[in-house]
Amino acid sequence: MLNRAAFDTALGRRPADVIIRNGKVVNVYSGEIWHTDVAVSDGVFSSFGDDGALAGPATEIVDATGYYLVPGLIDTHVHTEASKMSLTSYAKAVLPHGTTVVYSAFDHIACVLGLDGVRLMLDEAARLPFRVYNPLPCRVPHTIPASTIGGRIGLSEQTTAFDWPEARGIAEVAFDFLIRDEPELFRAIEECERRRLLVHGDGPGRSGAEVDAMLCAGLRDDHEMTTMEQTVDRIRRGLYVMLRECPVGHNLAPCLRAITDAGLSPRRVALCSDDADATTLVRAGHVDNMVRQIIRSGVDPVTAIQMATLNGAEALHLDDRIGGIGPGRLADFLLVENLSEFWVHATYVGGQRVAQDGKMTVPLSPPPRDNLALSTFSLSPLSADQLVVRTGLPDGTARVVVMETRDGLVRNRREVELPVRDGVVLPDPAQDVLYISVVERFRDTGSRSTAFMSGLGLREGAMAVSNVADDQNVVCVGADVESMVTAINRVAALRGAQVVARGTEVLAELALPVAGCMTDADPAEVIAAEAELTSAARALGTQVEIPFSFLMFTTITTMPFLSLTDKGLVEYGSFEYLNPVLGGVQ
Repeated sequence: MLNRAAFDTALGRRPADVIIRNGKVVNVYSGEIWHTDVAVSDGVFSSFGDDGALAGPATEIVDATGYYLVPGLIDTHVHTEASKMSLTSYAKAVLPHGTTVVYSAFDHIACVLGLDGVRLMLDEAARLPFRVYNPLPCRVPHTIPASTIGGRIGLSEQTTAFDWPEARGIAEVAFDFLIRDEPELFRAIEECERRRLLVHGDGPGRSGAEVDAMLCAGLRDDHEMTTMEQTVDRIRRGLYVMLRECPVGHNLAPCLRAITDAGLSPRRVALCSDDADATTLVRAGHVDNMVRQIIRSGVDPVTAIQMATLNGAEALHLDDRIGGIGPGRLADFLLVENLSEFWVHATYVGGQRVAQDGKMTVPLSPPPRDNLALSTFSLSPLSADQLVVRTGLPDGTARVVVMETRDGLVRNRREVELPVRDGVVLPDPAQDVLYISVVERFRDTGSRSTAFMSGLGLREGAMAVSNVADDQNVVCVGADVESMVTAINRVAALRGAQVVARGTEVLAELALPVAGCMTDADPAEVIAAEAELTSAARALGTQVEIPFSFLMFTTITTMPFLSLTDKGLVEYGSFEYLNPVLGGVQ
């Protein structure tokens, strides 16, 4: 990466802006620990070694005695909006943990505002001491059949954004889109190839010839592995793999066995978080937490650090800028006292300290918000009769299809018998069968659907949220429609929120007014609200660790499970709508 100031410093023509002395550099290029000083000019590493000639009157000296210098950590696939925090708040949460780079399509806000939403995020990123790289969503809407959303991204929008300096390609190309031979998607892939941009994959459950087809379609990587076998299969076929660890996807441990047990090279293995809440990010950690887990699994610390830095940079074609401590690279680094324990003491971006001992050392303020970001809700108050499941069956009993949910992601088919009263099929908390509704919230079209869900364990009350994957409509699950109406109407009144309600009472809430899916609140405030929401949900009967995770992924149709959109219950594979009421019981 060309930088004339760093060039002149390397040749001794210009004093360094910063010199880090007495540290032990984790050299991800050579795989060794190198005792050497490092010079920085204009935010870029300029040279190794310091004989005193590079220091000028204004040079800042960082004494790294007793510390390892580690490259800034990279999250290679993340939906920052899933944290419910704006990009500014997200940076406050992860910079103290050593994450200096995120790679995000911003597809959540794209569902709300289309390309304007992506641009809002990138403009906000430009204000931050935080590296953000953006592949465009491969298409919005991401659902099959298409749900009702507020924005669209297709070939026209992608072609426009490919001219932006932040453009990296397209993200999360689902295998289901490929086998449907969607013409616009293939033209987008061809355009990426013409411009030498990247195409990132999404192949849950795929293996063998299907992975071969992903590679032949131009896909470079995948993050949807859940087993050692899937990980081995992808590495052998030449895909980069991004091992995922998040609250609803604890996939790191089983997938890491491709390295620790199967003995494969970690050369093409990087790390990602995909989706995580604020509490997990702040308390458990981010990419640093993954590094700790990898080291505890017996992997050499330098190798683990390579997986969190250089490997991801190379996979994303960014290794000329990030991923290692070396001349010409951006001067993002961490100070870590003990590599085996891997707790980040300080984070530096561009040679400037931004966090230390778990706290930010520089102030970060969100940008002013205008109506584009704050006026994304158009949803009239609902009444109870708009959410019930009706049937032409007489009073008695009906057999219904239930989404049986585990860990927020798995939604298997279950059939149960439920009571029918006055033509309405009722939920039955005693069987752990609740109502679940998805309500369109962008143009007040009245589009909504209700089906049945189990696994959450609510005995009473309801939970609602407007921050959900793939369409950003309002999803509500409840034991009774009165509580559901209270929760949904409160979400709408707040212009986006997570809400727990019982009857007509709101028990806990977190407002998400930025595009209806994010807040500018500090991470500590978000964590406090998450704790109140979880406590309120537990009082209603659930024992799920992160209850709202059960709602966040309900609308994803491109995973091999049942899903629900505002248009109805979708059966994976056929992508046909399914009537949740199968018939009466004699």
